[in-house]
Amino acid sequence: MVSGRYLLLDRVGSGGMGTVWRATDQLLGRTVAMKEMRLQSRGEELAKQKQRAHREARALARISHPNVINVYDLVDHDEGVWLIMELVDGPSLAEHVAATGPMTPSTVAGVGLQVLAALRAVHAVGTLHRDVKPGNVLLRADGSLVLCDFGIAALAGGDSVTTTRGVLGSPEYIAPERLHQQPVGPASDLFSLGSTLCALLSGRSPFARSEAIAVLHAVAHEEPEVLPEAVAGPLRPLLEALLRKDPAERPSVAEAMEMVRAVTATGTAPPLPDPAPHSGQSSPAAAFAVSTPGSTGGTTPGSTRGSTADTGAPRRRVSRRAMLSVGLLAAGSAVTGLWVNHSMDDGETGAEDREPSAGPEGNGDPRPAPSSSGLDAVMAVPGPPSPEGPSEYWLFTGDDYFRFRAASGNHPVRRRLTRPSPIGKWKGTLARFPGFRDGVDAVLRVPEKGDEYWVFAKERYLRIRVDPAYQDTLVTGPQPISDWRSAFQGLPPGGIDALMRVPDDPHQVWAFSGGRYARVRLAGEEPGGSNPGASGVELWSGTLARHPEFRTGIDAVLPVPGVRNDYWVFAGRRYMKIRVTDVEYADRVLLPPRTLPPWSAVPLAN
Repeated sequence: MVSGRYLLLDRVGSGGMGTVWRATDQLLGRTVAMKEMRLQSRGEELAKQKQRAHREARALARISHPNVINVYDLVDHDEGVWLIMELVDGPSLAEHVAATGPMTPSTVAGVGLQVLAALRAVHAVGTLHRDVKPGNVLLRADGSLVLCDFGIAALAGGDSVTTTRGVLGSPEYIAPERLHQQPVGPASDLFSLGSTLCALLSGRSPFARSEAIAVLHAVAHEEPEVLPEAVAGPLRPLLEALLRKDPAERPSVAEAMEMVRAVTATGTAPPLPDPAPHSGQSSPAAAFAVSTPGSTGGTTPGSTRGSTADTGAPRRRVSRRAMLSVGLLAAGSAVTGLWVNHSMDDGETGAEDREPSAGPEGNGDPRPAPSSSGLDAVMAVPGPPSPEGPSEYWLFTGDDYFRFRAASGNHPVRRRLTRPSPIGKWKGTLARFPGFRDGVDAVLRVPEKGDEYWVFAKERYLRIRVDPAYQDTLVTGPQPISDWRSAFQGLPPGGIDALMRVPDDPHQVWAFSGGRYARVRLAGEEPGGSNPGASGVELWSGTLARHPEFRTGIDAVLPVPGVRNDYWVFAGRRYMKIRVTDVEYADRVLLPPRTLPPWSAVPLAN
């Protein structure tokens, strides 16, 4: 038992920096990966190393990105430091290439975009990865990638490559400036990425040599082995740029992304390969393990009884400009097939497809769909109120959005009707205010108004109008969310995460913030309303309370078209379909939680 909380189960890996264990978090009842960091110092130097480790872990814990491993905790135990992470049962890219052989240039382009998106998120919080290599990129079951094993040098106590025990890190992927004891920055991670992409294309690093000292000499002084056109294809200029010895001459993350997009602009990259079977235990830092559902009891969602539920701050979404604007050009083939097949099962036909409309969405950007499968908010397209409810919505994810057709089968989204565009195209409303241009948290249609909406972003809101041609006009705002204090009383400060209509009353909604919710009676067309008291979401005993990722907070709710009692509920990269019956408001799961694929896997209407 570590720190009186983590029960070690079995060892899943070991290396120069420490040992990785599969463990159980006894407090939260979930399986995690724990890395025991081997710190050799003593006394004052050991204390400094631990301070650096805690500082690095805090920075990593701020990252919320589908391609970045989640860091849960860092604890001191028996003069050692233990890093607690999510557990992913999937092979690394090193294992996959070893099992199936090198990848094609178009597939590697998709890998590059995902890893670049992860690095952009890492660099945005002021930290570095320091050990990018195929063994530290894991392949999830859905075909997406996750970057793991961060901060190897900082967690060990500095950026020096050499120690009394040898070389710190992976020599074939180290940036030359680290060997020369020069300043290290984001460009160092990009050099390592260049070596990684070469290894995926050819099966070996461009600096691979028979002896470790020869590897280090090659990295420091020799030019990389040039991959022939038949191997590197159109990625060759990118690889040459990433592997320049001078970090000042390497492209930035944004520039590297543009180079990859230019490569893939003439065609769509094939899907990433399905994870190859791999022997042995899971990779050291591997993905989210969902706990077994279990009912918690309690009153129904309609209840107004007080609760002793978590009253902490809501799971607020940070700005995702650096995380969600990157298009994913390669999604898992199995996931893509699921989306397409279920779209057909839902009765979708090409006859209903249409070209993107004018208005805020314009004709869409040429960039691909956002790489994230997260969902921040949905907004029904304008039209007269209908008992059946709308079937077309705008979906907001980070600072991007697109229009889509909702589904009532096994997946929430049938088709993307437009290509993604920046929220900045809402020139009459959202684009005018930075807090809204960077992302919205929730949208609520004004009662009895088919074309007016309240839009919430953190602690402010707007009232806007969108006409049938999708031209947006500001009605009022931005105003402080305190105008809604009577409606949202009892909820944590900082804003609203999601709004969900009550099935039998168009003037009532459930408002969610973090792990709490309130049933709100709206004040007609005026902002605000009333609620008799907030409660913890554990009172949704048949649905949200049964699944940890939903119990701590939800991000958005989408009514199932044509069925007033059914809803799609989203939390991070997970979704499920639920039903809430009228009057007694008993809730039950219709479709258990599943993982959303990247939005690029959703078919685009022709």
